[in-house]
Amino acid sequence: MKARYDLVVCGGGPAGSSAALAAARQGLSVAVLEKESHPRHKLCGGLLTWKTMRLLEEHFGLDAEALRRADALSHVSDQYGIRSRHRLLAQGRLSHPFHFIRRAPFDALLAKAAESAGVRIFDHCRVTGCDCESGAVQTSQGTFYGHVVLGADGVSSTVRRCMPDAMRSRQRWKRYLAPAMEGYVPRDEWPGQLDRPELYIGFLDAGYGWVFPNRDRVLVGMCGLRRGKRPFTKNVEEYLDFLGVQPEDIREMRGHPLPYGNWLSDPARGRVLLAGDAAGIVEPLFGEGLFFAMASGRCAGLAAHEQRSGIMPADKAYRETMNREIIPELRGSERLRAKVFRGFKLAGDGGFGLILRAFAGILGDVVHGKRSYRTFRKTSWDFRLPSS
Repeated sequence: MKARYDLVVCGGGPAGSSAALAAARQGLSVAVLEKESHPRHKLCGGLLTWKTMRLLEEHFGLDAEALRRADALSHVSDQYGIRSRHRLLAQGRLSHPFHFIRRAPFDALLAKAAESAGVRIFDHCRVTGCDCESGAVQTSQGTFYGHVVLGADGVSSTVRRCMPDAMRSRQRWKRYLAPAMEGYVPRDEWPGQLDRPELYIGFLDAGYGWVFPNRDRVLVGMCGLRRGKRPFTKNVEEYLDFLGVQPEDIREMRGHPLPYGNWLSDPARGRVLLAGDAAGIVEPLFGEGLFFAMASGRCAGLAAHEQRSGIMPADKAYRETMNREIIPELRGSERLRAKVFRGFKLAGDGGFGLILRAFAGILGDVVHGKRSYRTFRKTSWDFRLPSS
């Protein structure tokens, strides 16, 4: 197969579907190359913040009811708890509830939205190489040619490895690539009551554990940076023991590397762009990835339209938009992460808990995107397409 498209998207996850939808609605021909087929499993806590729900409504046309009808919405909670080994540090209500989704039907729903806009999706199409000069993408089903190519193929991105100089900071990429593990316990087997999402700190130098209630299960996971020679699995075992959960009680425990502060400062080279995990676009404090995947994908789709329309080269358009809307938030989150984990070590449980409770409302709005990670000031997001 040899096919030409205005935009070839490598990867059919949230970043890829978001980019494909943005480009298709601007009149571009778009192909999405998905190595598996929907629905498929993906390691993810599945937490949607206020800004994510707004992006879904304005960009995809999907609200909470649409997620519920697709059996993607699993739990909603406006409460939270943050704990350490020794005490409850903070708890309360948020200005907007967290929505928890199941990734398999959620990703399938996003892909369906893109397909309904005219995007062609090629399932079981594994990307094996990419020529950044010609836009040729080699796959298990033949060669696709893109006027613009987007690598949205995850943390182990094939497209990224084909980009010259894309990994200049290999040391930084490796240093801030965090191990993550997650599984679930059937809700009726969970030890004790659980009616809200909870985060646990103090088990890692920079990282956290989570316990997220869902409709029929409780998601349990841990993510953080490795320092020293202690195996990450030992931290996980210690964390599970603290929760009162035996390793054998965890179903489908899986591990996966997660970008945790190693975003690429320049995720574009000529006609090739990178979005989502492929570019390390993940918020560095709480590890929020879904919003930043879809937001960066949307930016990439609009950049492809600008190049195809002769307005501006895609790499320049993408770089400018990302540096204006996304990268400053990642930098702000990284600075906040350093302060949070350093403050926890210096102030101890008691002192840090006092600080956390004093600023809990503001921090909650920062996480939701109602305030900026960079300035803590109130902010707004507009995810409507320029033509609308």
